[in-house]
Amino acid sequence: MKSAIGFTLVEIAIVLAILAFIMSALIFPLTKQNDYKRMATTQERLEEIKEALLGFAILNDSLPCPALLAEDGKSPLPPCDKEGYLPWAELGVGRYDSWGNPFRYRVDKKFTESSFPEPPAYTNSRLVAQDTQTIPTNLVKFEVDDDGNDYSRIIAIIFSYGKDGEPNDENGGTINEIYAQDVYVENTFDDILIWLPKSILINRLAAAGKWPPP
Repeated sequence: MKSAIGFTLVEIAIVLAILAFIMSALIFPLTKQNDYKRMATTQERLEEIKEALLGFAILNDSLPCPALLAEDGKSPLPPCDKEGYLPWAELGVGRYDSWGNPFRYRVDKKFTESSFPEPPAYTNSRLVAQDTQTIPTNLVKFEVDDDGNDYSRIIAIIFSYGKDGEPNDENGGTINEIYAQDVYVENTFDDILIWLPKSILINRLAAAGKWPPP
C-alpha cells in the first residue's frame, strides 16, 4: 500500500519529465534570442568596418590588402587579388565576430594601389554579391562600358562565417569572385556579408576633396 506522505518512483519520474519539458520550452526561445542578438551585433561590427575602410581610403588614397594572418591583422604590400583576413590592425577595428571567428576580407586589387584608378568604373576583380537562390550560370557577374571595359560595382567585401564558423554556399574561396548573401536559415546559411560599393567610396572621396585625383 502506498504511503500517504511519500511518492512512488513513477510519480517522481513524471514530475521530473514535466519539469524538463518546461525548462526546455523556456531555454529554446532564449537560445534563439541570443543567436539573433549575436547576428545583430556582428552586422553592426561589419558596418563599423566599412566606415573604417572609407576612412582608411581617404587618408591613404588606397584600400588595404587582406591580412595573411588573423593574429597580426597587418596588410601586406599590393598587389593582392585573393581573399584573406580582415587587416584589423591597419583599420583599428575588432577582428572577431560575435562567435569569436575572425572576419574575412576581399578587395579589388586596383583599389589597393598607391592611387585610385581613373576612371573609377574600371575594376579588376569583378566581385559580385548574389542571393543564394541565384543560379550562377544565369548571373551577369560584371558590367561592360561603352568602350568594352568590364567592371564591377563592388570594390570590397567583408563577411563573417556566422554561428557555424564555416563558409556557406559560394563563400570561402580564396580566389572566388562570387559571394553569397541571404537571410539566416538554420543549418543551411548563416554567413553575414557586407560590401563597399564603388559609388559610396567615390562620393566620400569627393566630399573629402580627394576626388577626382590631382
